[in-house]
Amino acid sequence: MKTSLPPDHAIKPTVKYLALGLMIGLCTASVLLTGIGFAAYPSLAPSSTPTKTATPTSTGTPLPTSTPSPSSTPTITPTATPDSIQSKINAGQILFFGSLSAGQQINLYESSLSYIAPSPRRSIFLSKEINGLQYGNPSNTCGPLAISIMRDAGLVRADVNPHDFWLLNPNIRSGRDILNRVFPPSQYDDYRFKTPLNKFDWSTFYLQPGDFLYIYHGTGGNFDHMLVVNRVDVHLRAYAVTNFNTVNGFIMDEVMLYDPANPNAGIFHTWTETPFAILGATGFGGFEVWRRRNP
Repeated sequence: MKTSLPPDHAIKPTVKYLALGLMIGLCTASVLLTGIGFAAYPSLAPSSTPTKTATPTSTGTPLPTSTPSPSSTPTITPTATPDSIQSKINAGQILFFGSLSAGQQINLYESSLSYIAPSPRRSIFLSKEINGLQYGNPSNTCGPLAISIMRDAGLVRADVNPHDFWLLNPNIRSGRDILNRVFPPSQYDDYRFKTPLNKFDWSTFYLQPGDFLYIYHGTGGNFDHMLVVNRVDVHLRAYAVTNFNTVNGFIMDEVMLYDPANPNAGIFHTWTETPFAILGATGFGGFEVWRRRNP
């Protein structure tokens, strides 16, 4: 029995609807497969985690609206990086963080290591090299030491005289003029915090490599102090090579300044633990930070 075929105008709509249904099915399958892929490999999914912003509170100089978040350790570092420094980078002891480039941070850390004098005798010799025979005393060479580290790292001009920072006082005109000359306001931000070191929340304002600090002794302290942050680790703990007193006398060594996760750790805590401590106390008057801006 011969079967009659439908006319052409009846076939075309049927084919069109079949093709449309096939396209919808393919699109649906694609969406389902994409979802399965993201579920199996979360790293492929777009990240929506917001960048942490620290909004520090200060009295005086205006602060930026945000602090750069710590970046992950680069997979490519300068080819001239010494193995000892590269191992610290790999171990998370050096985090490239802040406004300085990776190369500048490596130079700063290298420069600071050349000023370590772990014995009182060696620190006396080194302080005379830094500040001159007449003024070379490791008990008060903090300013010249910090500027020498920065100068050798290329962070300040080569013609800067470290002795200008010997017993420098930012509260008098001559001291402020020196600071403005070495850290010109057109290139540096100036932050003044009046919160004592032992009450400051370091999770709201992380120090960065290259930050120059002036620490005010305040009521209960007996010395002002200057230093430069030489590195930050993956836990955002800040470090410096600076001079400090020990039971055996003054030395120059690298110390952890603070741990944002532990307020009882670091030399900032030690310096404010007991007013008029036998080894010295400072930081009750807060601190000031000069930080280079991003180029």
